[in-house]
Amino acid sequence: QSYAIWPHMDVFENVAFPLREMGGRMAKSKIRDKVLAALSLVQLDGYEDRPAPFLSGGQQQRLALARALVKEPKVLLLDEPLSNLDAKLRDEMRSELRDLVKRLGITTVYVTHDQLEALTMSDVVAVMETGLIVQESTPFDIYEEPRTRFVAGFIGQTNFLDGKIDAAVNGDGRIGSVATSCGSLRCILPNGAGIGDAVSVVVRPEDVYLADQRSVDGDNVVTAEIAEIVFMGETLECTASVGAETMRLKLHPSTRVETGQSIKLVFPADRCRALAS
Repeated sequence: QSYAIWPHMDVFENVAFPLREMGGRMAKSKIRDKVLAALSLVQLDGYEDRPAPFLSGGQQQRLALARALVKEPKVLLLDEPLSNLDAKLRDEMRSELRDLVKRLGITTVYVTHDQLEALTMSDVVAVMETGLIVQESTPFDIYEEPRTRFVAGFIGQTNFLDGKIDAAVNGDGRIGSVATSCGSLRCILPNGAGIGDAVSVVVRPEDVYLADQRSVDGDNVVTAEIAEIVFMGETLECTASVGAETMRLKLHPSTRVETGQSIKLVFPADRCRALAS
């Protein structure tokens, strides 16, 4: 989070410092070659004589990365490296970091609380709770198949409906029915779950949609009232009251709904997942 750029050194000396501190003496010509190569990797060519305090936030981030890379490490640790940057620069640096690490083939441990960074930067995501890894998998599996309520709530926006399993719908027990305050909902059951078990049904806001004439009498259809509407450009984010529950929805921006309007919502059974409470 703090790049620890030494203000009394210029860009070249900041990057050269780790090489000068290494055991044994490295020739000045080799140090220069390595420093210039590291600066080129992070697109700071021509900045070697610039005083470090005169760099922008994004340039300081690149400088810190060049200083870490100049020793050609086997493992790179990045702890919230983009947290001090503004949104636009953060997006740019996220892409640059991902491409650079892939190109160099360096194993990288990336610590972040930013869900988007975790999903877009990683080959494997490890979600931690109270210091313990509770799930480790690909970004897709972490998002689509969370194992615990904590993981489901931490990665992405999520709606939770607490209830109890009241029936198994198909033979293998994979799809079942859960009694909730919104009625009985068909959903994917956790492995080993049985009738009467307490669970939380997870449904993502983007998976909920408005019922049409064909689906209004189908399964997992509930009546709701629009409480709030926020236009986000690419989505219409709504809050809806479903009985005593409050649900978050992400609808297509062309959807026409109004605050206070009564609507029918569909929770697709194959997009609803019950997790052990």
